[in-house]
Amino acid sequence: MPRLLVTGSEGFIGRPLVKYLRQTGYEVFTLDLHGAGDKHFNIDIVDGDLELLLNSINPDAVIHLAAQVIVAESFVDPIRDLEVNGKGTARLVTSAINSGCKNFIYVGSGGAIYDSSEPMPLTELSRLRPVSPYGLTKNLGEGYVRVLSEAAGNSWTSLALSNCYGPVFEHGRGVIFQFWKALSEQRTPFINGENVTRDFVYIDDVVRAIAMSIGVPTNQRVNISSGLEISLLQLYELIARIMGSHVKPDIKSPLIGDVLRSCLSNDKAKEFLGWLPEVDLETGLKLSFGLKANS
Repeated sequence: MPRLLVTGSEGFIGRPLVKYLRQTGYEVFTLDLHGAGDKHFNIDIVDGDLELLLNSINPDAVIHLAAQVIVAESFVDPIRDLEVNGKGTARLVTSAINSGCKNFIYVGSGGAIYDSSEPMPLTELSRLRPVSPYGLTKNLGEGYVRVLSEAAGNSWTSLALSNCYGPVFEHGRGVIFQFWKALSEQRTPFINGENVTRDFVYIDDVVRAIAMSIGVPTNQRVNISSGLEISLLQLYELIARIMGSHVKPDIKSPLIGDVLRSCLSNDKAKEFLGWLPEVDLETGLKLSFGLKANS
């Protein structure tokens, strides 16, 4: 039975991923600052004893989800952002290599690293231009994975996600959650830039892509996305319709560090992984709100 280590296992993606992998038949060990249980380790990737852990587990592959993921926080404390996403990733991939692990899967942010002035949809060859410390450090983390894995002759994959969304009760943040929460509480939602665009991919599709990459290392970055661009105003109107609301939103300016446009091509995911998204946005939103998909 193949052994896997999943870091960030208590996060929004980590929880369903671990469940899916165990149901699939993998022996899964988990690492996170939170949580407990069999085969779980509460270790900080910034300063914990990763060498000891990796040597004791001896995993066949590491799936690295642990990260500082809040863009606004990366401006408030860029040093901590760098420590987690840069130093933490470098320490983890080094420990994995030293333990004999030959396959490292890095889960990054395609929405935060590319130049939003490039033609859409953005491909893996599009110019990079992060506009937040978070985007900088996620790109740096990928760089450590690539350089160190290639130097060791190991396999690696970087999955650059567009905006991942899912059940709002579990996620608790992001623009979809904010719109849903405001309308649920009968408050006026605000939109930071009505023409700001995003590309949303449902959590189940992301989990499936990560699982598929375990057996098919790509040795490059691969975008995981819907390939469809939607403005925040259009997104709000869709959510309002699903929720049966006629409340008009309050339009504000984009936030500092916001990418103004984001839409990622998923052609490479189809070519190298045989992956395409299966859940369209309207269906995914209904599932996220606890509604029947055909309602």
